[in-house]
Amino acid sequence: MTDTFTTALVAARRRRVRVPVPADVPHSREGAFAAQMATLDALGLGVAGFKVGASGRDGLPTAAPLAAGTVAEARTVITTTADQPLWLEAELAFRVGRDLPSRDAPYTSEEVLDAMAGLAAAMEIVQPRLLAWPEVPPLAALADFSANGGTVVSPVGASATGLRVEDLTVEFRMGEVAMTVPGTQYPGQDATRLAVWLADNLDLWGEAMRARGLCAGDVLITGSWNGVVQVVPGATARTTIPGIGSVEVEIAAG
Repeated sequence: MTDTFTTALVAARRRRVRVPVPADVPHSREGAFAAQMATLDALGLGVAGFKVGASGRDGLPTAAPLAAGTVAEARTVITTTADQPLWLEAELAFRVGRDLPSRDAPYTSEEVLDAMAGLAAAMEIVQPRLLAWPEVPPLAALADFSANGGTVVSPVGASATGLRVEDLTVEFRMGEVAMTVPGTQYPGQDATRLAVWLADNLDLWGEAMRARGLCAGDVLITGSWNGVVQVVPGATARTTIPGIGSVEVEIAAG
């Protein structure tokens, strides 16, 4: 972890501004994860879940905690300004139904899915704290929680057992923007693999996270289906996963 980098991220979050990329960017994934935890600790924030994603079935997963107080249920209102642009991502979420403590033996897919309360629709609010985003060093972006600024999640609408993302469709609407993405085009390809990887690798965030494990009520969002779409002030964005649920984000101009 780099103190100057973390100090800059903490200040950006407190003041709700974006800052230039500090010189002392973390040099490793472990350093970026440590910066995430140091930022949460400095702000006195707990963890409400994780965002986790990967490129395809073989890509190395990466993740960031969802800060407590940033996860909304079903609908939320956000404000965008010229100085604080925002983007949205349509995602599939797991809601953890019972605790999954960290352990030495790897979890099976069946164990992880059985511990889920079920599947939900979600939208991630992308709010980078770094001015040049997305043209920033990858480890700087990771340390900035991969630009997570908030999440809105629907009630659980389907069981996670036997999940086949290729059978799902995600619909995103915002003003004149209309996108329908079949599960065969989901970039992560295997959302179950991402949840299992997360359950098995919480020690990457240090001993406190390993001791915490995944907790009942945690929200796990599993990567964008629609790319990253900049918000349209005055519009209402909706993500729907037929058979699972829908969420809305009302976008106000500041």
